[in-house]
Formats: sequence, structure tokens, C-alpha cells
Amino acid sequence: MTSIPSETATVRTAVLVLLAGVLVRLGLAALLDPGVDEAYAMAVATHWQLSWFDHPPMAFWWVKAMHDLAAPMFGEPVSTFVLRLPFVLAFTVTSAVMFDLSRRLWGARAGLWTLVALTLAPFFLVSAGSWMVPDGPLLLFLSLTARVVAEILFFSPAPARAGERWLWLVAGVSLGLAALSKYHAALFALSCFAFLLVTPHRARLASPSPWLGVVIAGLVASPVLIWNAEHEWVSFLFQSSRGIGSKGINWSGFGRAMLGQAAYLGPWTLFGAVIAMLSLLRTDRTIAGPGAFLVALALPSIVLFTAVPLWGGEALPHWQMPGWLFLMPLLGLAIADSEASGRNAYRSFAIAGTAVLALAIGLVAAFRVVPPSSDAVRRFGIASFLEESVTWRGLAAGLAERGLLAARSPTDTQQRRPLVVAFRWIDAARIAEALGSRATVAVFGNDPRGFAFHADPADWLGRDVLLIGRPKTFGRGLEAARSLFSRIDLLTPIAVKIGGFTLFEAQVAIGRKLAAPYPLPYPRR
Repeated sequence: MTSIPSETATVRTAVLVLLAGVLVRLGLAALLDPGVDEAYAMAVATHWQLSWFDHPPMAFWWVKAMHDLAAPMFGEPVSTFVLRLPFVLAFTVTSAVMFDLSRRLWGARAGLWTLVALTLAPFFLVSAGSWMVPDGPLLLFLSLTARVVAEILFFSPAPARAGERWLWLVAGVSLGLAALSKYHAALFALSCFAFLLVTPHRARLASPSPWLGVVIAGLVASPVLIWNAEHEWVSFLFQSSRGIGSKGINWSGFGRAMLGQAAYLGPWTLFGAVIAMLSLLRTDRTIAGPGAFLVALALPSIVLFTAVPLWGGEALPHWQMPGWLFLMPLLGLAIADSEASGRNAYRSFAIAGTAVLALAIGLVAAFRVVPPSSDAVRRFGIASFLEESVTWRGLAAGLAERGLLAARSPTDTQQRRPLVVAFRWIDAARIAEALGSRATVAVFGNDPRGFAFHADPADWLGRDVLLIGRPKTFGRGLEAARSLFSRIDLLTPIAVKIGGFTLFEAQVAIGRKLAAPYPLPYPRR
């Protein structure tokens, strides 16, 4: 039998793992360019509002708050690294909460291995761990809610206890904050309610405390409801439509959903978690225990969002990740049990995960310090990937050299800045990231996302407008917008580069005397 370290030694090791994860995430936050979703968040989070078109407001509030705190100290533009700091902190807390949840349920070794599994999963290490996206706040508040509810269900034997009433209120606040982060919180709430309803824990529903917690959650989440009510429920309609298809089973989408989850978690984590869950369900003789509770929280989002392509929709792999978060403690428990019995099979997953991540991080660091040559880009076929994933370097300088953009960030109001129009929201996000507060960016197209609520092009009627886009879609967008201007003058393209390699040439034109804004596909107010 293997000698198991004491709880004190295990907690000390967990702290070291937590710190190592923080350092890696900080390093990646400094090295990586903003992703498209991050660039979009930076573009639309320029003023305070109750909610946003795509998601509830929490992530956008964090970006806006961090910008307002940092700008007076560091000036404009605020670096991506600084804007990412709240998200790094959030997942650090999430990791600590998941360690504590596993430790409380099954001991410190299970908590340690849960923490290791979270740290080695690429999605949790990088995207949820440091990027300016809604997943970080969502996982933080879902983990806190699960921790509090687990305390109530498994360590609070008397439903009438005053302490339990306070715990339900805390759970309500945390669930409301999760609902302010991402709409996944509703599925978590339904999963939790279903677990209570079908197990002996239903007795707790006879107390007013959990219902008061639900009311508290609704009040905390009310900004989302108010904003949507003011905008004809456009965010709910947009999100609910994304999983609806009409062309039969989307087998390629289903394959991408499966492979995407394996890539986001790492095969060592995905298969380990599935094996751990099946093993626990086979050996556990109750559906009311903590393992079943975590499975009840995990499976609905994993199964539902993986199955979306089966009725014709398109599922993105990160939609399932909140479910996988709650399988990590089961993996931690399985590794701890394996360790206690002297078997080391699960450790190989950790070793493989660490090696692959170390290699990937080394490649990222080398890529950032020494950009790839044009031959390397062509040889590995990564031009399209780079075009989508890196900052549009050279755009701002090219526009400023032509006198089309102020050399530095102006102090004028939004309406006095140049209006730059893109024809796709992804291009608009990258343009806004590159130009910062020197221009106002809008989208003329059928899918403007949050840019439709970011600025009103009617404020620029009669003025000239810059039109910018990538070659593949620029011509089509230009034709659709031509009737909105007295004329359109094409200008010389501007090279967008990485190192010495030109990724593409951004197309540039000036639309003279804007006569009417592009008709939006959804209401502004």
C-alpha cells in the first residue's frame, strides 16, 4: 500500500498547485493576443448598461470596471493583460472552491486531484481561467452555489436550523450572480431542483428557505430581465435560436462537438472523468448522495449541448464545460481511491497532461517572441487560423498615416470621433480592438450583435464614414451598403501583419455623406 501524505501536507501541496496555475495563467494572459470574443467584449463594454445582446452583463461589467480603474493610472489603451486580471482572479477562486468542495465531501486527497484535473484541462487553464469571456464569472458563481447547496444537503441535518436558512439565501445570491454571467445558470437551477425533487432531499422544499433563495436569485438577476424587456427580449430570442436547425441531423456538427470537448478538456481528463462517473454510479447505492448530486448538475448541460446537432443545430464545445466542471470532483475522488489502493493508473493522465501542456505553452511562448516566417505559415497551413486569432497590427498606424485617424486617443465624445463600419461583427471586434477610443465602430449587416446597441449610426448622418473589412467579404458588404452613401471611394488596402508575414490586406473605402443607417435586424430600444 502506498503511504498517503497527511491532510496538512496535502493542503500545502494544493496551495502550490493553485499558485502554479495562477502563474501559468498570468503568463498566458501576458503572452496571448485577445481572442475574437475578448476583442468583442472590449469593443462593446465601453459604457455601463444593464445587460448586453449576447450575454448577461457580468463579464462586460468586469471589463468596463477594470478599464475605468486602470486608464487613469496607465493611460489609453489599457493593456489586455490588465483587463484579464479579474478573470484570472475569478478562476483562482473557482479552483479553491472546487478543491474545498471535494475536500469536504471526500477528503483532502480528492480535493488535491480535483485541483490538478482542473489545472491540466486546457479550457479551464486558459479560456475560463484568464480570458475576458462569460465562462469565468459563470464557473465562479456556479461553483460557489454548488458548494453552499452541498453544505446544506449533506452536512445540515435539520432543515429548520437558522444557519441553513442563511445558507439558502447565500445560495440564492450566488445563483443570481451566475445568472448575471451566462444563461447556463437557468439549466443549473433546473438540474438542482430536479435532484431535490426525485430524492429524499425533497423534504427541504417544504421549508420557505429554498424558495426565498429562488426569489433572491431572481432579484439579483433582474438587470437581465429589465434590459430584455426594454429590447423586446432580443437576447433570449437570439440565444434560444442558436440551437435550432431545420436541415436534419448535423453529423459533422455532432463530431465537432465530441472532438471539441476532448480538445478543450484533454483526452486524459475527459476519459478519466467519464470512467470515474460510471464507476461511482455503479458502486454507489444511493441516488441521493454527493456523487449523484454532482452528476445531476453535470449531465444536463453535457448531454443537451452535445445533442444539439442531432436536431440540426450547431453546438460550440465550450457550452458543455460547466457540466464537466462538476465531474472534476468525481475524477479527483477516483484518483484518490486509486492512490490509496496502490494503483497509479490515473497518475499517467496527470503526467501526460502536464507534458502536453508544457509543450503547448512553450510553443505559444516561442511563437509570441519569434513570430513564424511566411514559409512556416504556408507549410503548416495556419494562415486562416492566425487571421482569426491575432490582433490586426498595422491597421491603426496605416489609417493614421493617411490622416484618416487621430494619432492618439481623442477626448471627444463618441459622436465626434470617426465612424468606422465593418460588415461582420468579427471584423468589427478586431477593428475596435486595434483602433481603441480613436474611432467608433458599427456593423452594417444582418448580424451586428452588440454593435447594434453600442452606437447609433444615425448620429453620423451627412458625414463621411470609413469602411473596412477582410477581402473575402468586403466586396459583398460594400454592394449592400452602397445605396446608403452618395458615393464610395476605394482606397489602397492596408497590410495586417504578424512579424514579417502579411496575413491579409484590409480593404479600406470612404463612404461619402451617410444618408441613412443600415436597417437593423432587431430593435435598439
